[in-house]
Amino acid sequence: MRFREKVKKPRRPVVVYEILSPREQDGTLSSYAERISSLLSQTHIDAINIPEVHDEEGRGSRPVQNQLRAEPREFGRLLQDNVGVEAIVNRVVVHEKMATQQRWLKETYYDYGIDNLVIVGGESHENSYPGPGVNEASRYITRELNGNRFDYFCGGITIPSRKVESQRLLEKSRHGIEFFTSQVLYDSRKIRKVLERYQQRCDADGMFPRRILLSFAPVSSPKNIKFLKWLGVEIPAKTEKYLLEAPDEMGQRSTEIASGIMREILEYISEAGLRVPIGLNVEHIMSYNFQASITMLQELARDYREFCIRTNLYG
Repeated sequence: MRFREKVKKPRRPVVVYEILSPREQDGTLSSYAERISSLLSQTHIDAINIPEVHDEEGRGSRPVQNQLRAEPREFGRLLQDNVGVEAIVNRVVVHEKMATQQRWLKETYYDYGIDNLVIVGGESHENSYPGPGVNEASRYITRELNGNRFDYFCGGITIPSRKVESQRLLEKSRHGIEFFTSQVLYDSRKIRKVLERYQQRCDADGMFPRRILLSFAPVSSPKNIKFLKWLGVEIPAKTEKYLLEAPDEMGQRSTEIASGIMREILEYISEAGLRVPIGLNVEHIMSYNFQASITMLQELARDYREFCIRTNLYG
């Protein structure tokens, strides 16, 4: 069963692993792909999510030096061809004009064989960008390209801390977005509110909610925490203190926290009777957290799959 088919079946668990393309100094793509083969031998995943990171002035100075990385599409093609797992390539569409995006999309589909995308917008609606927004880009892909020899499956991003985020989800769904990945979660309160309000808006609009992949990532050093906060992740002061007070146990504690947050979200979904399909997305943030991310993925996936088996929310 293809990734898109799994996403569209509400009762079907969907587990994704997110990983940056390797740095150029790390050697060949093939050697890096061995990590993914190792991952697949330890647990089941439905797709590999490959982000595209852009530095924006509004974030301030980057706490971790940016590295030259391999082309995400080349990495995705290798994973699909040699490892046998579907790739999802993220595309930040606002930084280049629509004509450039159109060429990129055609190359991605025909030259790289990738048809799963996450369409990403800019840092702030107050900034002026040369390229299209998420809704314009996804509308073009799903209503024009997909009707003319293309078959893209498009996802988007949800950031629980944004105002009226549930309305954004609904609007993006109307323009062709079929699933969402959340920002990394280190607190459950705002995502729970988003899920509830998104359900309410979908009910009022007569639309079935799109699947939302809950994102988690381990941390193993203060630098990791600074980097997540630079990305916009909200980490409660109490949680940050708990992580920092035991440097040697930080990775283990971050998994413990993530497990607790996910259980809170799943319990809330059950208690509130929400029908928003949920998925799981685990990322490693830094390459040296790879094994910690596998441990987190295994633990969270176990609880998540049990939820999918026992729930009757999706009919």
